[in-house]
Amino acid sequence: MNSMSEDKLVQGHDESTGVHSSAQERVILADLPEIPTTDLSFEFSSLIDPASAVEAEKVQKRASNVMKLAQENEKLKAELKAMTDRLEAAERRREQLSRKEQKILEEPSS
Repeated sequence: MNSMSEDKLVQGHDESTGVHSSAQERVILADLPEIPTTDLSFEFSSLIDPASAVEAEKVQKRASNVMKLAQENEKLKAELKAMTDRLEAAERRREQLSRKEQKILEEPSS
């Protein structure tokens, strides 16, 4: 560890005496310790008994599965809506063609 010193000039004003003073203050700066780069993550499961840790892991896994299923459900809902929209559009088109065909058949031949 290196230590480094720095001189600072400190000026003050004493209100009671009205005197300006100046003094030199010596400040010593020391290097801070380095933070380790290793993984500092902390698992609360290490504080509880192993049976509870296993149960907590199961609950976490279930929660993860529920989140995945919820995402998949939203995706499937969107796909179903898209298919429904396409089906309704096809039915509207079929109706239009059917009306057009009826109109053509009802016209008297010239």
